[in-house]
Amino acid sequence: MTKKLIIFIISFLVLTGCGVQDNILEDLLLAEVTGYDAAGKNQIRGSTVVAVSQSGEKSQMGKEVYAATTHTGKNFIQKTEAEASKRLVGGRLQAVVYGEELAKQGIYDYVDTYRRDPAIGRNLYLAVVDGKAEDIVKIESKMLKTPDVKTKELIEQNSQANLPETNLHTFLYYYYGDNMDPVMPLLKQEKDHIRVKGIALFKNDKYIGKHIPYEDGFLFKMLYGNFKNGIYEIRLKENSYMNIQNISSSVEYNINTNKKPAANISVHIEGSVVEVQDVDLKKRSVISKLERDAEKVFQKNLKKMVRMFQDNDVDPLALGDKARSQIRRFDKKHWYDIYPSIPVTVHVKVKLVQEGITE
Repeated sequence: MTKKLIIFIISFLVLTGCGVQDNILEDLLLAEVTGYDAAGKNQIRGSTVVAVSQSGEKSQMGKEVYAATTHTGKNFIQKTEAEASKRLVGGRLQAVVYGEELAKQGIYDYVDTYRRDPAIGRNLYLAVVDGKAEDIVKIESKMLKTPDVKTKELIEQNSQANLPETNLHTFLYYYYGDNMDPVMPLLKQEKDHIRVKGIALFKNDKYIGKHIPYEDGFLFKMLYGNFKNGIYEIRLKENSYMNIQNISSSVEYNINTNKKPAANISVHIEGSVVEVQDVDLKKRSVISKLERDAEKVFQKNLKKMVRMFQDNDVDPLALGDKARSQIRRFDKKHWYDIYPSIPVTVHVKVKLVQEGITE
């Protein structure tokens, strides 16, 4: 076989392969965001926005919405394909959202289906919707000028600030783990937009109907683990506020081993003042007072948040798991019984390392 013939055959195979791939993409519906809502009588309402390849070299991907009422997530896919002219695939799926009513009933079955799907990555974003999930799906279909998936970008961007890292992997970790409960972003439709309302709290796989407001997500992340970024507003006095930019925040938990366990949470945050009103930042004594004022506010609000978790018998901070690792002969049942009444102290150390804008 001559060298030219070999080159010709290789070139033919490469070009043919590219053509086959193009034909395959044109024959597929690529799911981007899927939603599930309760539909009564043990049924669910599934909806999905799909990217559809358009004909023409310079044409953009179009978006279409498919919806069906079924008993299972898998049956929803089958019903959708019965209506669609192309095969529906989930390899491009970026986010799955659950309506508030369904989330309160329990969503494990509608999460587990993605755990079992090898085409779905563990970085798939999950969220609860304050209202109906289908509304979010329909809004997503209108975002034609947005090159990426809006719901995914919204969660991803806010994970750098007031949302903890939450995806399929972390939800399953907290769901299957003993002595801990998962959380999810809580989304809300506002006209033709989507916003993050806060952090939805779960007991096992059920949304308890309560959430952490978005502006307090910063506080939750202080307790949830070490993190950077984010801005928190502190009220110094009437009509006087200070904004702290987080440079780094760390947290440590200590559970004593007495017969009556108690938890101590120590938080250390380094930050900069990015904006403050009616304060002279040139004096070190003023900075020290701002640090003490911030510590008091953080300690009060963090203690209030932990108390709210205990009152609702949810453990998104995994206090039980930390107790298990620190207490010999840990009794899980006993811990469950006493968790709501365990004394918890919170200590916060604030260090303002640089000044910002003074107003």
